[in-house]
Amino acid sequence: MTTEQKLNQQEGFDLRAILLSKEIKFGVLGSIVGTLVMDLVMIVEFSMLGLPLNTYLALIGSVVGRGVPIGAIIHIVFGTVLGIVCGAAVLKVDALHIDSFRKGVGLGVLVGIATIPFCIVFAIITNVPIADMLTFSIPGHLTWGVVLGVIAGYGLRPATAEGDR
Repeated sequence: MTTEQKLNQQEGFDLRAILLSKEIKFGVLGSIVGTLVMDLVMIVEFSMLGLPLNTYLALIGSVVGRGVPIGAIIHIVFGTVLGIVCGAAVLKVDALHIDSFRKGVGLGVLVGIATIPFCIVFAIITNVPIADMLTFSIPGHLTWGVVLGVIAGYGLRPATAEGDR
């Protein structure tokens, strides 16, 4: 018996339905778009200091001994995984159910803040001073959370009386 079959035997658990849910879809979409916007924020930050535009993607890629393309792929993959986790949490935790655009944005900001400890771990791994890492990372991660929240908040808010989404 596969893991999916075992999970589906549990009452109320349908892995396929979860993965195809609108919460996961908007979580992934919001997270990918948020990651791309975050990348732009980080590029602007580094360019304002006269550093190469690809500085932080090169730093991400350096963790696995590769360059900018691998760094970009790793960043998008991490963002996508976080989108799945966020979508699953919104789907399965009643208190996190997005019933308004405002709540979606608020949750997005909270999730953006919750990602900041990853920056500290990344600073330690890459031997970058933690204060420097946080200076550059906090605006990007908050931007990611806001974009995730805007997309999820818009996509998951209840339909209006006129049927608008």
